Amino acid sequence: MCGEIVYGRAGDDATMTDGQETGYPTLAEKIDRLIKAKRARDRRNHSYKDLAAAISGCGGSSISAAYLWQLHTGAKDNPQKKVLETLARFFCVPVTYFFDTEEATRLYEELPIALDADVRKMALRAADLSPESREVIGQMIEQARKIEAMYSGRRVPRPPQSDGDEHVMKEADQA
Repeated sequence: MCGEIVYGRAGDDATMTDGQETGYPTLAEKIDRLIKAKRARDRRNHSYKDLAAAISGCGGSSISAAYLWQLHTGAKDNPQKKVLETLARFFCVPVTYFFDTEEATRLYEELPIALDADVRKMALRAADLSPESREVIGQMIEQARKIEAMYSGRRVPRPPQSDGDEHVMKEADQA
């Protein structure tokens, strides 16, 4: 939930380093993705001054527009823990998003999808459905992805392996 600091499991190898050396996204790249997602979600091109005021207003550490710009451009890359906590709270991501771990990289890659309002709305609408109905909807989504891929020329990744509910799809196909 937004407003909470979520630490998650970082593991022993969690560090804050320059992502270029490790293959992980840099802190600047991570902040850039958060800012772009916020701008897309709000349909507004926020200035650093607007963002810094909003970030500072959500509690925690006060962040200036200049410091936010420095973090965003990579001019500064080693913020204090309380700054990361404040950024995490404002952007509704776990603090571990800023660490160099596989889990953080996965979140970085999935962030645009996770913050998409239409995708969230669809997921919330499906939340109270039975597991069988959710499985059928998942299969429908995979089919739609395949159809779109045929017309766009892109390759569709294989869906995750089923947990034994193959009969649901067979029943849906027969209906």
